[in-house]
Amino acid sequence: MSTTSGALNRKNPKTTRFPRLLTNLLSVFIIGCLFTSGCTALKEANQRREARIKKQKGERYLMLTPSKGEIEFGEGALTAESAHYSITFAEDLRTHADFDEVSERRIYAESALAYMESLYNEMDVVFGFQPEHKIHVTLHNVYQGSINRATTSTQYGFKTQGDTTLRHVAGIKMDFPIAMYKKPTVRVHELTHAFTNIYYLPTWFNEGLAVLMETEWAKAGLHPKYDNLQRYLERNADGINDLEDWDSHGGNSTLIQWRYRYAYTVVSELRKRYGPDFYIKVFRLMDADQLHNKLRKKMSTSFLIYYFNQVAGTDLTPFFNELAFNAEKLTRAQILQSTKRTKE
Repeated sequence: MSTTSGALNRKNPKTTRFPRLLTNLLSVFIIGCLFTSGCTALKEANQRREARIKKQKGERYLMLTPSKGEIEFGEGALTAESAHYSITFAEDLRTHADFDEVSERRIYAESALAYMESLYNEMDVVFGFQPEHKIHVTLHNVYQGSINRATTSTQYGFKTQGDTTLRHVAGIKMDFPIAMYKKPTVRVHELTHAFTNIYYLPTWFNEGLAVLMETEWAKAGLHPKYDNLQRYLERNADGINDLEDWDSHGGNSTLIQWRYRYAYTVVSELRKRYGPDFYIKVFRLMDADQLHNKLRKKMSTSFLIYYFNQVAGTDLTPFFNELAFNAEKLTRAQILQSTKRTKE
């Protein structure tokens, strides 16, 4: 009895390990669940944070997403057309190692046109207008003896409406060396001009808008804003803001770089003060009265301020005069008189 009784009271190692093992497994399972839940929650929190940052970034920097419109190709894919653009591979580019095969030209044209169509949509969102005519882009290996020169040219025509002669856009042409077209800054900058050239804007405003697009929408700008308009003001020999003399892109490179940066700073400052739809409203006013089409040359800064004042609800002439622009407050009657003098 004693032997049997002793055997019954002795602990069995196997039976002891099993519950302990079960307990340990259960503990690991519970901890694992808690850890997994924690990881899942952390992962979801990070995803929400990333989505929030992406949304905030998207509100500040609207990135261009490729358009998926139909593209038509010419023979040998030497030309291609989308809804608003055409691309032509110039003869000197057809022998380039990257473009001497049909498949290479097709792939590149599809990508280029998709990007340009997306820019077309963004320009409409940002500025509220679209060109009436298709934009014709020619890609070169070398253009005008250079691989660093891109141009946008607008062809104009004139038509009579009653006793008034109106200028209108007959066509828009762009030429890029392929090395320049591959640079997002150049591509977006020049494509912006293809839109804004239809308004005959002062050069400083036209260039400021182009830098705004390449910087704040394509995120590839090379001309950062100044942090103070007064501190970085540059004047010409007559004491006038050096932006007013900006008519060509030649000359002193330091001055040219200043002009791009300062013009962008002015354009950005007005948009900051009067809202993201400020320029949309300005261009709508221009479209409504068509006064710019009565000009034979670019509009003056004062002509432009006439529209700014209507949208801002205040006179911006003092703002421009403080920046040494040659500006005066014009009435509509004065603008109409100036268009008559320009026409003669």
